[in-house]
Amino acid sequence: MGREFQTYRDPALPRLWDGVIVVATLVSLVVVVLDARHDASTRESRLLGWLDLGLCGIFLLDFFTRIRLAEDRRAFLRRNWIDLASSIPLVDALRAGRVVRVLRLLRMVRVSFVRERILRRYGVYISSELLNGVGLVAVVVWLATAGTFYLFEKGDNRAITSFGDALWWSMTTLSTVGYGDLYPVTVGGRIVAVVTMVLGVGVIGTLAATVATVFIDIRDRGKRGLRSYSMRGHLLILGWNDKAERALAEFRADARYLNAPAAIVADLEQNPTEIPGVRFVRGDPGQREVLERASVREAAAAIVFASDPAEPRSDHETALTILAIKRFVSDLPITAELVDADNREHLIAAGCETVVEGNELTSALLIRSVQDRGIGQVISELLSSRRGAEIRRCEVEPSFIGKRYRDFALDRAAAGSPVLGLVRAGQVLVNPDPELAIEAGDHAFVIARPHDGGT
Repeated sequence: MGREFQTYRDPALPRLWDGVIVVATLVSLVVVVLDARHDASTRESRLLGWLDLGLCGIFLLDFFTRIRLAEDRRAFLRRNWIDLASSIPLVDALRAGRVVRVLRLLRMVRVSFVRERILRRYGVYISSELLNGVGLVAVVVWLATAGTFYLFEKGDNRAITSFGDALWWSMTTLSTVGYGDLYPVTVGGRIVAVVTMVLGVGVIGTLAATVATVFIDIRDRGKRGLRSYSMRGHLLILGWNDKAERALAEFRADARYLNAPAAIVADLEQNPTEIPGVRFVRGDPGQREVLERASVREAAAAIVFASDPAEPRSDHETALTILAIKRFVSDLPITAELVDADNREHLIAAGCETVVEGNELTSALLIRSVQDRGIGQVISELLSSRRGAEIRRCEVEPSFIGKRYRDFALDRAAAGSPVLGLVRAGQVLVNPDPELAIEAGDHAFVIARPHDGGT
């Protein structure tokens, strides 16, 4: 029997930690450059050495944490050995000879590996050969033109006193900025300047086009739901149907959630809504990798819509989606759309906090509108955030703890927000006994006045 085919997945750490690694890598490059300008015996060099030692400690912590989490440690080591090698600090024993040059080179190479890690993490895919090729050509042209310019101008141009001046001149010329503070005075230098200006158009243009490609790729992949997002406190919309668009618009109509982040997770070709600030992740809402791309662990709440509101078997898919979410966040509040009333217990058993059955609510509202005329208008107004008063949930003030429900209800009514009931330990108590004592942690459902921004 042949070997089983397996794909390699690089272990993922918190996105904040990835940001720390990027900053530490850039700082370490600055340390390497500054260290090359100081003798090992100087005070500045010793301070840089201590700073480099701390940075290398961060690199080693990152490496061993990731290898511990890796599913295939041999594959991880083959792909990331450069991270370990570049984590060797510039200690005094290594400051002499060629060893330190190798370490400096490894730090430069580390930037490429960290870049690939971040691009993969955020779902941005672009040819490594293209990025490396454009970057290498840009650096080679920059150094070559600066070096040639320095050879011609050294000794004849009073403004060029060091190779650093030549590097500055080459950079400003390649970028077509041309400050005019440095300019060639020799024939050879002027020829180099012409070549540099001509090359600058192509090199900088290609580099700019490559960067633009990255941003276009980010935007395009975002529309097609192929990116990963780092979000916190957002609403997850799992699945999509005609009701989802109206529900999302209603959510944003509430002034409290006007700018609240939201993410749609659905197996669609592209983002189904034009509502600003709503992210889209393409895929099956019940799959682990798809939910991770939508930052499920940091979500504040989730709504699961039936894949087909006319098909009772959609409730089975909804139950599986709820179970998948609960594997990540066991206490995440989840509301689900129910198609068949007989499946209600299955969704509740899966961990759904609130189950809403559209046909049942519609039927009840139609009947009550006949029995008690006007009740349909009242319910519609209370449930809508776009007009009139609405139902809100709020925390009972600590000053009412131990007092009777009657006292709390009278106080809220006097403030213009009548109370409909209490929420205690997950149980909803509609119009409870007036003598019921208020307890710590109780919440209340109140009728908020129009444009009331309270919680």
